[in-house]
Amino acid sequence: MSDDTVAAAEAHRQQTRRTRRLLHAMTAVALLITAAVGTAAMADTPPDPHPSTADQEQGMHPGRPFHDPADADTAGSQDLDITLGAADTRFEVGGRKVYGQSYNGSFVAPTIRMTPGSTVTIKLVNHLSVATNLHFHGLHVSPEGQSDDPFLCVAPGAETTYQLAIPADHPQGTFWYHSHAMGKTCPPPGSTDGMDGMSDTSDPSATPSAPSAPGTGFTPGDVMNQVFAGLSGAIIVGDDRTLLPRDLRYTTTHTMVLKDVQLDSTGHIVQGFINSKAPTVRLVNGQLRPVLTMKPNETQLWRLVNAGANISYQLQLDGYQFTVVGEDGVPVNQVSTPDRLLLPPGKRYDVLVTASDHPGTATLRNVAFNTGPIGDNYPDVPLATIKVAGHPVPEKSTVSGSIPTAPADLSAVPVAQHRTVDFTQSPDNMSYYINGKQFAMDSPAFDTPAKVGTVEEWTIVNHTGVDHPFHLHTNAFQVVSVNGVAQPYTARDDTVPVPHEVNGVPGQIVIRVDFADFPGKWMFHCHIAAHEDFGMMSYINVVP
Repeated sequence: MSDDTVAAAEAHRQQTRRTRRLLHAMTAVALLITAAVGTAAMADTPPDPHPSTADQEQGMHPGRPFHDPADADTAGSQDLDITLGAADTRFEVGGRKVYGQSYNGSFVAPTIRMTPGSTVTIKLVNHLSVATNLHFHGLHVSPEGQSDDPFLCVAPGAETTYQLAIPADHPQGTFWYHSHAMGKTCPPPGSTDGMDGMSDTSDPSATPSAPSAPGTGFTPGDVMNQVFAGLSGAIIVGDDRTLLPRDLRYTTTHTMVLKDVQLDSTGHIVQGFINSKAPTVRLVNGQLRPVLTMKPNETQLWRLVNAGANISYQLQLDGYQFTVVGEDGVPVNQVSTPDRLLLPPGKRYDVLVTASDHPGTATLRNVAFNTGPIGDNYPDVPLATIKVAGHPVPEKSTVSGSIPTAPADLSAVPVAQHRTVDFTQSPDNMSYYINGKQFAMDSPAFDTPAKVGTVEEWTIVNHTGVDHPFHLHTNAFQVVSVNGVAQPYTARDDTVPVPHEVNGVPGQIVIRVDFADFPGKWMFHCHIAAHEDFGMMSYINVVP
């Protein structure tokens, strides 16, 4: 081959290589342009990452016989001594195996039964990869020491022991317990950053506190994720059937723990900033639309608990009324018979339900409603079927008036202090405030403490477009008015919705708080867990 031929062949190969490189470059540019256009389109109409409710229910088994949650202790002893292990778990939800977090292995934690006048010892062992703790919602016990102190922090791999001295005159009714983790990590002793003031009950060399939200010095909590993953269950103090007419004192009782799940495509309960507007599966005791059987004329006592993180329930039993004998664990001053019951997160009711005198079925459902113009729109969802079958039983007594041991009316009690609590939130709905501040461990809402033995009147003002359920730790309170309308005394509450703003006019409730005993830090917050985690929480110092 001549030198000219070789040179021509080499020139051809080089030109071919240049052409290929040019084609590769042009293809890459085209792909980048396509990706950019696609990204812009997705920014305008983002795809929904959440499977539909029907898809999440795949593999579940609706219509199975209703069952109550298991009890944490079946020995029946006066003083309880139990262990709760918080751990990542694969458990059954509606008959489908899913991944979440549990106390002792189940999505609905075991029910803890306590007796007035007893001592309850609970060892919490943290097998999680993040910090956790316990809050005994509604219990009238000390907020200090190893009692109901949400400032306690149990690091991964650590444990702590709670000792609850239940007063002899403690109300008999339904309460609940759940994680109240105010961050994912425990601070080292003496820390002044983020989680400062939170008592680390574990190794002094615990992991440093989590980083604050950018530019705010604020550390988000972890209540929403842990409760949503499964860390909650019911508490029953005493037996409020003993306060009813004699023929109702041995009636059948059922505990109904209402919790929802959102499952991703891999069968994990969703974590992160949980979107309460996304498709969700509502469950009763972790069951999907179970069937509860009653005999004709039979009266039962149902203990209803919203033990979920963010969403509310408006309950209706088609064709029936609920006879309310207890609210938020406290016997009512006036029995009522509503067709519907609103349960925001944390709310409880003890109700009597009497079956019809003939066989048939009825649906317990969440009735469609919304929580405000920027709140959630909840669909009508069946929760359970009530099947009336078998031989009729004799009719029982009706209940009216005041239930024995209902607390006294605070309407005419002298007021030692008036305070205002303002609820606000940022325009992007990602930051939440009480009196203009996000939660800080070392900063109470008020400079002036409350005094033991006094009654105060608080006005809670909602400047937002969504209802916020207000919750106070340590003691129940009395609602005096709602949006300026005086309320007759019917019951004490520890969780009550504050109405949303309408046409620029804030919603508000006025309550009276009885600081009967127990000095310490009394916490209060919105009980939508996402809101408390992102700042809508504070406390008041109570002094002797």
